[in-house]
Amino acid sequence: MRTGYLSSWAALTLMLATANSLPAAAEESGHWHGLSVLVRTDQKVAKVEDRANHMVYVNEYDGAVYNGEGKPFLDRARYQVVALVDVGVTGGGYKTFTDADGSKVFAKFTVTEGKMPDIRGTFEFTGGTGKYEGITGKGTFHDVFVSDKAAWDELVGEYKIPTEATGAANKK
Repeated sequence: MRTGYLSSWAALTLMLATANSLPAAAEESGHWHGLSVLVRTDQKVAKVEDRANHMVYVNEYDGAVYNGEGKPFLDRARYQVVALVDVGVTGGGYKTFTDADGSKVFAKFTVTEGKMPDIRGTFEFTGGTGKYEGITGKGTFHDVFVSDKAAWDELVGEYKIPTEATGAANKK
């Protein structure tokens, strides 16, 4: 009987020790309210002759974003945009956010309402590097152009970043 108790205790101890050292999946998630300024750094224009005034633009913007709620997620990050505009047809493009440590977040966006100087749309996080690897999420944006080259941008959304808690981290 005593051997049975000892065997059970040894098996239980081994299971607990093993469970404590295995990685546990976790995630960081939250609400994000980003406020930014952007300046157009480059513009390419192509005239398409299939109808009157049909133009296609590729605009590049550079700027900075901060977290309007004072949280660390994308606070004081570089913010770059490549916008693709087919006048009267579609608008969208790509956003890149780069934190001070070099970690990046990538997003694609679609314009849903566009009448200058106000542009509104949606964005979706498509991936990241460093501490943002595996990020997902989505939200809305509102750009207001204050000149032909400068705009402010308000971004509101949700994000999830997978993280891994290790047994070593659990023991701290």
